[in-house]
Amino acid sequence: MMRILMLLPAMLLFSLSANADSLDSVETAIAEAEQLRAAEFAPVHYRAAIESLKEAKAMLSAHGSTKEIVVLLDKAAIQAGQASTIAQKFAETFPGLVESRDRLQLAGEEYIRKDLAERSEKEFAKVVEAAENGNLSKAHREAEHALDTIHAAQIVAARKQYVSPVASAVANARRMKARDYAPKAFMDALAKQRELEKLIKDNPDAQSKAYALSQDGQASAKRAMHISSLGSGFARNPQSLEAWIDTAHSHLAMLGKELGIQIDREQPTQQQLEVLRQAIVDMKSNYEARLNDANAQLAKYEGELSNMAEVRRKLQIRREAEAKIKRLTKLFNPNDVEILLTPDANVILRMKTLNFRSGSAVIPPNAYALLDNIIKSIEIFPDRSVRVEGHTDFIGSNKYNQALSERRANAVREYLVQRLGDTGQTVTAVGYGEERPIANNETADGRKKNRRIDIVLLVPKV
Repeated sequence: MMRILMLLPAMLLFSLSANADSLDSVETAIAEAEQLRAAEFAPVHYRAAIESLKEAKAMLSAHGSTKEIVVLLDKAAIQAGQASTIAQKFAETFPGLVESRDRLQLAGEEYIRKDLAERSEKEFAKVVEAAENGNLSKAHREAEHALDTIHAAQIVAARKQYVSPVASAVANARRMKARDYAPKAFMDALAKQRELEKLIKDNPDAQSKAYALSQDGQASAKRAMHISSLGSGFARNPQSLEAWIDTAHSHLAMLGKELGIQIDREQPTQQQLEVLRQAIVDMKSNYEARLNDANAQLAKYEGELSNMAEVRRKLQIRREAEAKIKRLTKLFNPNDVEILLTPDANVILRMKTLNFRSGSAVIPPNAYALLDNIIKSIEIFPDRSVRVEGHTDFIGSNKYNQALSERRANAVREYLVQRLGDTGQTVTAVGYGEERPIANNETADGRKKNRRIDIVLLVPKV
């Protein structure tokens, strides 16, 4: 009897330890369900798992029946697993609906009409309820109604968010008589406004393109206003024109001095610019000639040093990349983008703060400024092609993560292509799913690092 009494504390400790292990595994399962947005896409199962876990914790604290605690923990684990499965299936079955809703919510409360937002959520909840109950045919019917309402809300929000700033800038330009002083820039801004209005009406999901058009329209309107300001200023004070031209000529003379040439102030501005252009062309030709001479000298030693040309080429590319990376560091906060140089001299821009919603490929509006700096980086390497790589953590199935990484990479690629215009640079997209982690997937911090977009600037092929 004494021996049994002595063993009881050890048995109790073992029981509590086993329950703690089960508790940890259930909490992990619920956290995984949460990451798959089960609270939104499988709310009944998700809440049930949380309630079962809560009961088990309460019973454990009160030193209740071990058997009942185990039953509750097992129940919570099953419910969390079901919530994850249902949530992932929902995201796979209704990706368009999920991402349209995400775009609307990410637009910001100041742009969203409250009544439309509330209607959208009610109709979305009907889709979720039908899907969670296993009635997919009903879920698809409800999804059509929900999508129509969400699109209506998106149109209202997008007009406020993207069209209004352009319309306001165009109105200001009109008041400044930009139609007279800067007709080309003014008409371009007006055309962008009309194109933007049509785009939003026809395709409210084209958020990235709408943002790009809005930025371009505002830029054209601002240019028109700047020209109008100069024109009206000269009209009020004609003498100021001479001072303005003198300042412009002094700037050209300063450039000429740096290039080692004399600029004739008596020449028209166009001729002065042509002199500068020719000086730059001559300088470039001189450098190319010297480089060709150096290559010719190296070619003489080809027999002895057969690999020297390739080694020299790679070294030159690497040095050029290192020099340009110094310019890139001025564009980015290291907390936002990590800049890496591979052994092959490819440049990787690792976007640490481009955070997509789970299961979604919608670019958050606050990431556009970051992507615009990515475009400036690409322009610093005009001879390189660009590869956009999408990566995920390991939450969810391989197939699910592969498709998600591809959608995200393509979303970023489409924005870059839209903003880059006709530069001649090739921009491709590839998704690697969960196959290329850079951190431990077993921790929340590691998974966050693995969910990323990498922009790779590829070394030109020989």
